[in-house]
Amino acid sequence: MDNQERKSWWGAPRKITDSIQDRKISWLELFSDLIYVVIIHSFVENLTEHFSLTGFVTFWVLFLFFFNTWTNMVLYFDLHGENNLRNVFFALLQIVAIAITATFTGDFFKGNYTGFILSYSFNQLIYMYLYLKTMISDPLHATTTRPFLISYVVGEIIFIGSIFVPSLALQQGMIIFSLLIFISTVMLESSNFDKEFNLRKIPFELNSAVLERYGLFTMIVLGESLAGIIEHMTEEHAHFVDYSHFVLAMLCIIGTWMIYYTMMDERKIIANHYWPISLFRGIHRFMIACLILQSFFIARTIEEYSAIYFQGLVLVTGLVLISLLVLSRWSLFNPEPLSNIETRVIGLAAVVILLMSLVQISIGLVVIDVVLLGIGVWDWAQK
Repeated sequence: MDNQERKSWWGAPRKITDSIQDRKISWLELFSDLIYVVIIHSFVENLTEHFSLTGFVTFWVLFLFFFNTWTNMVLYFDLHGENNLRNVFFALLQIVAIAITATFTGDFFKGNYTGFILSYSFNQLIYMYLYLKTMISDPLHATTTRPFLISYVVGEIIFIGSIFVPSLALQQGMIIFSLLIFISTVMLESSNFDKEFNLRKIPFELNSAVLERYGLFTMIVLGESLAGIIEHMTEEHAHFVDYSHFVLAMLCIIGTWMIYYTMMDERKIIANHYWPISLFRGIHRFMIACLILQSFFIARTIEEYSAIYFQGLVLVTGLVLISLLVLSRWSLFNPEPLSNIETRVIGLAAVVILLMSLVQISIGLVVIDVVLLGIGVWDWAQK
């Protein structure tokens, strides 16, 4: 069987210039996102057990590791994915790899890192191999792919090397340093992307399929929020006050959902250079992390009705709103940014929500719900 015959059934990566207009998300992409339902739930559960500064730092480190994998696979699907056996095989292999990695989340919170490092490294080798093959099949793509792979190899050497150091503090430092390499590589080589994209006439934009993937991930996080409060109600539903807390939490989640999808629906992300595109992804990543923390704080607030959990809820909800404002308003990557009146209203809403940390929990929850739902309905009417 010659090389051409093998390609006919196995397939090859799509060239970055062979873009698919109005691409729809495949069932394979939807399936690959399901593993993150479990991962997000694991984050929330482990934060409950490790509610401390160390626990929150661990959450951020783990979130950035997992979301980096998700982002790399989303971009691979969008730029190089094809409907062939090769794509299906490696996508499913990556799902298995990230699932195995997720089993070490609890150990990572406890300070045991070896299992996570080895499984995550195997997971990264999958898409490093995939990107290497795109460079081989499309040599012009080496402008951006080669520096990407070199950075990841260096990061992996540091990451795996941390297993063998005797000091826990040094190991943690090496893990964080390798993480910074992984998450900053694409942004730091923006000039390479500018060079390749300009040479090959590739537009600086996020297409609708990628934005839809971000929206679906957001939906997964909001689903975890709903699951958390429903799980609480299956255990505590004897009094009217339990139902009142449940309704207030539900309205907070519904309001967050409404604002996100009214502000981000049909939004176009276009820039003159690559780094604003990377910046958009970074801000959206931060917002999703805040949504996961919102899921944690809202569940803990209705369960314990403690001021510290409510203040955390206020903070992350305000940050979600501010992040959405930046994502929708900044003309750096928005050809159709929010109007001045929308910006002022949403900015004022974020300030009002943050001020709720100064009032009683019940009053604060009511005001937050009214603000979120009010902004959501008003913004929907504007559309």
